Amino acid sequence: MEAHHLALSSLITLSFLAILLSAVVPMSVEESKTIPYPFWGGNRPEHSGPQGFKLEYCYDDEYPIIKFEELEFLILNISESQDIMTIARLDLWGGSCPQTSLNTSLNYSIFDYTSTVLNITLFYDCPPQVIILIPVQNKFTCSLKGSDRKNNAYFVNESLAKIHIPGLAQCRGKIRVPISRNAIIDESAGVDQALHEAFNQGFEVDYDALDNIACNGCVESGGNCGSNVIHQFVCFCRDGERSYNCPDNNMYSLFSSHLPGLG
Repeated sequence: MEAHHLALSSLITLSFLAILLSAVVPMSVEESKTIPYPFWGGNRPEHSGPQGFKLEYCYDDEYPIIKFEELEFLILNISESQDIMTIARLDLWGGSCPQTSLNTSLNYSIFDYTSTVLNITLFYDCPPQVIILIPVQNKFTCSLKGSDRKNNAYFVNESLAKIHIPGLAQCRGKIRVPISRNAIIDESAGVDQALHEAFNQGFEVDYDALDNIACNGCVESGGNCGSNVIHQFVCFCRDGERSYNCPDNNMYSLFSSHLPGLG
């Protein structure tokens, strides 16, 4: 029952988070409680959480966006109890033909792939003498700028080393994309549709939440979690900032009006 409650709470929190990030007015004290630490963004100031957890905006009024280098990712789910989130590449959302050929990359000092992730490589605009050697179940259509190009292929990275297809390096584009191992690419439904569904399902990454233990203690003492100007964890209490928790069970509403920019 407790695990079910935690999972349900995470989903509810994520829904509220998406709504709040799309707001154009400052969030109220009560509304700001729905954004789970360590994530911050929207109208929440930088001291609401540590570096690396900024949420850029809300896509389609539903999904928060986090950015790693040049790529943007939709956050499909956050499991606070496991410190895992499910994300999907925005440029591959609903399609398999991105505008730019960028490999998937994370902020590896904070985030990493879980064991549920499988890497595939997409090859684009391969020459005829190469595409003819590729099995039909590995070919897909790339619709871009009004044209449907069928000279594209994908391979699971684990099997790519075992497959020898001369000339793959001559394909004009190549990107590496993580998918979930549970995303079964069923060619009987069409490779294009199967790839779209796999990309839309997203993949799991875990995040470094070493401050979560401190945050739990802070919340239990009546405080609220955040970070200072040098991005160290602090507990916001009625009488000011504390390193870990508030004294005397000092109850306090999240980021009171004494904090700049809020209230």
